[in-house]
Amino acid sequence: MQDIPQRKGFTVIFDMDGVILDSERVYQEIEREMYDELNIPVSREEHLRFMGTAEKAMWGYMHEHYPIKRTLEELIMEERRRFMERLEVPGSIPLMEGLLPLLGALREEGVPCWIASSSSAEIIQRVLLINDLESYFRGFVGGNDVKRSKPAPDIFLKAAGLSATDPARCLVIEDSENGIRAALAAGMKVIALHHKDGMHLDLTGANLIIRSLSDIDPDSIRALTG
Repeated sequence: MQDIPQRKGFTVIFDMDGVILDSERVYQEIEREMYDELNIPVSREEHLRFMGTAEKAMWGYMHEHYPIKRTLEELIMEERRRFMERLEVPGSIPLMEGLLPLLGALREEGVPCWIASSSSAEIIQRVLLINDLESYFRGFVGGNDVKRSKPAPDIFLKAAGLSATDPARCLVIEDSENGIRAALAAGMKVIALHHKDGMHLDLTGANLIIRSLSDIDPDSIRALTG
């Protein structure tokens, strides 16, 4: 198969939950509700270990380590259903502070943006539609589009391939330890968004740590990508 010519310049790859959408807290609430209903004693530390990973990886672990009668597919679909219900309530899951000005500035300078999220393609598409974000992104890769979840680099490498950008010219914006590890393993630069729902996380592997998307712009991103 012929190689796809790689574009010049750089590409910005956004994680979705906790970077585009203020949704990490919502996912944690839904999962804790389900743990209680399933009567499985998942500790907070055990739960947070899966922040940033695909639902299949997390529920696969729970299914293997706890006596759960429901199938893996049922657990995944139930979590998706509950999240989609919350998503459809106007204003219930807002966009992250500073997102729209950053996306607007990147678009104005012609910088291509992609999404690489552990969420399913169905959820990513719905988030983009509800929040009128489709025009800001060239495309996305969902957690069900790759075999290995973060911290494996697969999802970021796939996004780089689809965008025809050398991984070394890609910059990832992430908010989880697993996401940072995945991006670094892909050979990409990483900006870590250290927001209130991730204050417990160790993000020191990132090239830059910020408190808000308002803290960065195309020039600061360009400086990191060289």
